[in-house]
Amino acid sequence: MVKENHTYQIISVILLVVVIAFVGLYFTKTTDCPEVEEKALLDAQIFDWAENLDNPNEMFFDYWIYNYGNVEAKNVQVRCDLWNEEGTSIVATARENYGNLASLSADFGEIITEDKANSYSLYIPLCYVESCDNCEILYKKIPDLVKSFEG
Repeated sequence: MVKENHTYQIISVILLVVVIAFVGLYFTKTTDCPEVEEKALLDAQIFDWAENLDNPNEMFFDYWIYNYGNVEAKNVQVRCDLWNEEGTSIVATARENYGNLASLSADFGEIITEDKANSYSLYIPLCYVESCDNCEILYKKIPDLVKSFEG
């Protein structure tokens, strides 16, 4: 008789554990998780810069722009700066309303500016995404780059 009660106790404990497990699974499956808004993740990199040989009052900035996100980036603004050799001041700046960039894509862009730099000096070119709608800008996620880009 003692063995029978012991067997029933073991079976009861096993059934209790199974019921608790199913109840736990039910509540974890039915708990609503908030939807995370997907955003585009943008980056721009300088490719080249040069003076316009046809018009000595103009310069070109060529850059690549990347969207690492699963969402189209809208109203993208790209900025290119030309820093002096020491990296302490901006010599020339160009901005462009790039427009929209498809998800998971890259594109080549070019900005023409009338800001003129002395072609006989050394400069440090830098292009980056300045702003956009529904997106995150990659360099702003890296504290050291924020200091470099925004001075």
